[in-house]
Amino acid sequence: MSKQSFLNNPYFFLILGLALFFPAYLINLGDQPIIEDESIRSLVAFEMVKSGDYITPTIGGDPYLRKPPLYNWLIAGSFKLFGNYSEVAVRMPMVISTFFFALTIFFFVKREFGTRMGVINALIFITVGRIIVYESLHGLIDIAFSWLTYLFFMTSYVFFKKQRYLLLFTSAYLITSVTWLMKGIPGVVFLGISLLVLFISNKKFKMLFNWRHFVGMLLFILIVGGYYLIYFSRNNISPEELFTTLIGQTTRRTVIRFGWLVTLKHLFNFPFEMLYHFLPWTILLVLFFIRGSFKKIRSHPFLKYNFLLLIFNIILYWTSPEVHPRYILMLLPLFFTLVTWIYFKHFKENNRIINSMEILIGVVLVIACIAPFLSYFNELTNAVDHLIISAIILSVFLSIITIYYWKKKPMRLFWLAIAILIMRIGFDFIILPTRQIGNQEVRGKQSAIEVATKTWGKTLKGYWNPDFEPHFYYNRNSILFRYHYHLSVARDEIVYNTSEKVPGVLYFSYRDHIEGQPINIVGEVAQGLDASKPLPLFEFVITGQSE
Repeated sequence: MSKQSFLNNPYFFLILGLALFFPAYLINLGDQPIIEDESIRSLVAFEMVKSGDYITPTIGGDPYLRKPPLYNWLIAGSFKLFGNYSEVAVRMPMVISTFFFALTIFFFVKREFGTRMGVINALIFITVGRIIVYESLHGLIDIAFSWLTYLFFMTSYVFFKKQRYLLLFTSAYLITSVTWLMKGIPGVVFLGISLLVLFISNKKFKMLFNWRHFVGMLLFILIVGGYYLIYFSRNNISPEELFTTLIGQTTRRTVIRFGWLVTLKHLFNFPFEMLYHFLPWTILLVLFFIRGSFKKIRSHPFLKYNFLLLIFNIILYWTSPEVHPRYILMLLPLFFTLVTWIYFKHFKENNRIINSMEILIGVVLVIACIAPFLSYFNELTNAVDHLIISAIILSVFLSIITIYYWKKKPMRLFWLAIAILIMRIGFDFIILPTRQIGNQEVRGKQSAIEVATKTWGKTLKGYWNPDFEPHFYYNRNSILFRYHYHLSVARDEIVYNTSEKVPGVLYFSYRDHIEGQPINIVGEVAQGLDASKPLPLFEFVITGQSE
């Protein structure tokens, strides 16, 4: 194979992309301080490992009702695999999920449109802005959930096309039962909308009342119902309390909570925010302005399916004010399948829109070649070891890629994806180490270790005054989840929440929870985020019998 044909082979970029994926996603992965949502998953998983109870998610020993347990099982498995509770162990399920998500995109898009389309769509997913610079740094639930949801989209289409309706419904409800056990109601919402789209658009609505569909429902009930049967047999919690909490997690983000004014503002802002978060690839949106694009999409069954799924599923998020970009990651491959198909359909035609887009991307790549040297003038990054060497190497690689970008017009999108992976590796070496410098969350972790050392050998609990109502989000937690996680790990035990006063036990609590009560303050718990409001570390002064 000649060099010319080798560099035009999509499999070359698939292999190169896979070779760069793991260093890009793993180098200095543990340097990013843990965030609040991430620490919730980590704390629940930690308490599962310590208690041996993998059925009942808890935080501080109290039942955690906002999410089912499955993703916590993955993190707990990672803890056991790594033999520690590090940030890397927390994030490894996310990295593996991203990898398999990309392979799933490659498989299904390749099945419809060939290798070139499969490879570029997989590469786009792992290099889209929101994922490459944020989601890939945190051990959150959304990439794994989105991967399974996209898998449901694609398997449903394949089985529908083959008229294998029993397989369609059983696989759909099997996957949805897993997504329910991972995140709750959103998986069922995607199921309902997507099955309606698939069967109504293909004039097969009556199949939704076929016995095969009810077999799928029964499978879902057996799996999800089986879990809850075990759960309620072990816990004194009513189904009403649990499912009200799960439903509240979904409805609290909608117009029901925020009202029409905030919702109307969100309706306007949402598309612009999503365009920003998923740069640089959202620039491909301009391809919809090529004449006849929508007509061609409607005439192709797979493209039409992707388009309808995208439109009808995104409506729910477009109309919900409190939406994070990570909630719609499963819809990204649908969008990019559409725009890359338009691109390859027209890129040989010397199309003005495509040419302008490629010139803009090329100019940005040229600027990117010198950007690494700007880190030398930043006070934080200037302290990074071997900064100049890293900047030179990064600039050289980006320069080579940029040259090939301009020379190899048919493969320009592929070279852009490789450039982004190289940039991420540079980001890992130059930016991530500086995240530790002066970071309040890092100071919070250090404070947790100090408190654990100071209180070692003594019982430590969080106190919640029983006269106070539990917080709608934190429940009876007196400290931030991330601090609670670091404190639990440092003590290597569950730090329980309690409303009991026991002699000889150390407590931390909000000051208003202990106002007027006889206590002996022995220190403070500085969580790191607000040094001006440390929590008192104290013991109750109890005379006579225990209260």
